[in-house]
Order: sequence, then C-alpha cells, then structure tokens
Amino acid sequence: MTTARGIFKATPTAMQDNQQREIRLDNFGALVVNTANADGTYAPGGGATDPAYTQTGYLPAGTDRSGTTNATANTSQQLAAANTTRRGLNIQNISANPMGVNEFGAAAAIGSAGTYTVPSGGTIRINTNRAVTVVSATASQPYTATEF
Repeated sequence: MTTARGIFKATPTAMQDNQQREIRLDNFGALVVNTANADGTYAPGGGATDPAYTQTGYLPAGTDRSGTTNATANTSQQLAAANTTRRGLNIQNISANPMGVNEFGAAAAIGSAGTYTVPSGGTIRINTNRAVTVVSATASQPYTATEF
C-alpha cells in the first residue's frame, strides 16, 4: 500500500527527546523537515545532498544582469542568455520610460504577444531558463536585473 506524502517532500522521522527540527520549503515548494545534528547544525532532510541548502541560508548568490536597453530605440537585445540552472530572474525598470521583456528568447516588442510591458519603476519576476530579451521605445534605458 502506498501512503500519500501530502505537503511533505518525505515523511519526517519520529523525534527523540530534546531534538529540534528545522522546517523549510525546498526549491520546488515542497515542505522539508530537517533534524538537528548533535552539534546543533541542521543537515539536509534525510541526509540527502541539497545544493540549495547552506547553514547560512537557502538563497543562492545572484548574478547581476543589470544594463541598458539597445542604443537604437525599438531594437530588442538579449538581457540574459539561456541558462539551464537558472531558477529565476528579477528585473526592475529604473528608467523613466516603459520597456518590454520577453521570456521566450524571441525579440521583445512592446505591445506584442509574448512581451511583458514593464512601466517606469515597475518590476517583474521571470521563472524561465530560456534566453530573455528587453526593448524600449527610447534608446539606452537602464534596468536592474538579478539572475538566480
């Protein structure tokens, strides 16, 4: 008989007296329960290796992808190349003009299907491992972007 795990990544083991647990979400949103080691540190659940887990936190160091749009107005350019290990990309439009962001690897074009229009000061989070492109109707508009 198979037992459903529900919200847990794996069924937690029984706790012993004075034992502590750490509860967190893994990279895929599954609940993970880690048991404290004798020295008070926490090992990844079930002793398995979890590359996103470190004792100081779960967030990976981001890669700065900030820049400016193309020096020619309305000309799409690559913001970030395809990356199979990317989990996401945060982008903020820090220019005074709207810009378009395409998460499918195609040329970005404001007002076109597949391109998100990000207003001045607006942000967008993209969860893709494909190439991401950016465009603005005004040349050389700045944006801040972090890939993780």
